[in-house]
Amino acid sequence: MWKRELIKNKLYSAALISLGALSIPIEYDATAFIFTLIMGLPLFFAKENWIM
Repeated sequence: MWKRELIKNKLYSAALISLGALSIPIEYDATAFIFTLIMGLPLFFAKENWIM
């Protein structure tokens, strides 16, 4: 799961999910967080490199 070439995938997905989580207290709505989870979770658990 922690292959060296997949570290960039994990960093980008963590940043994406964090940005979505930061939108919750600002807007009091979790819609943006749900959309970032939809994109971030598959990126985090991907077995091949998606970020070039």
